[in-house]
Amino acid sequence: MIIALTAEETVVGELQIIPALFEQGLDLLHLRKYHFTDAQMCRYIASIGEQYHSRLVLHSHPHLSAALGIYRVHINEQRRSRGLFDKQFANCICSTSVHQIQKFNTLEDCWDYAFLSPVFPSISKSGYGERDTVLDQLAFRSNFNVNLIALGGITATNCLLALQAGVDGIALLGSLWCQPDPIQNFILCKETLSQDYNIFHRG
Repeated sequence: MIIALTAEETVVGELQIIPALFEQGLDLLHLRKYHFTDAQMCRYIASIGEQYHSRLVLHSHPHLSAALGIYRVHINEQRRSRGLFDKQFANCICSTSVHQIQKFNTLEDCWDYAFLSPVFPSISKSGYGERDTVLDQLAFRSNFNVNLIALGGITATNCLLALQAGVDGIALLGSLWCQPDPIQNFILCKETLSQDYNIFHRG
């Protein structure tokens, strides 16, 4: 499984890049537009082909889920730890985030998958993960009811290493939007994972 997250700020050509990523085999896209008003978010999603809406995840603006007909939402670690898992999301496919394998191991199976980060030093957040990554923690995974998605510093050169360490999929952020050619970088990651058919199709 390959998931992408949008940059928070708008990237030049973003709404042309997104459909191209889906056409190249992107599984899911998390929409991280925290600064958007509700109206802006609705317009943004309307600009993405309706055929891709079932593969969109509301990482921000989850309260718009029902109105937009998008039934994948992301509840971040802070909201989850505060118990802010609203009943309105009971019929949604929900994901969350953790930063320690111990936290991941305690997640209930109401979560479809969880991001674990940073697996490698972050590309989009300078300095994040340079001294402390969670790659070595993967050996201590005991929860196999929730899919584990590696996030943080994932590139074509290390994505296979992450899956070989025991994750079910990867998430791309900086390797797409902080680079001059997001589509080519996605293709390189996909081709790298495809070298091992069993690993690539495990998620």
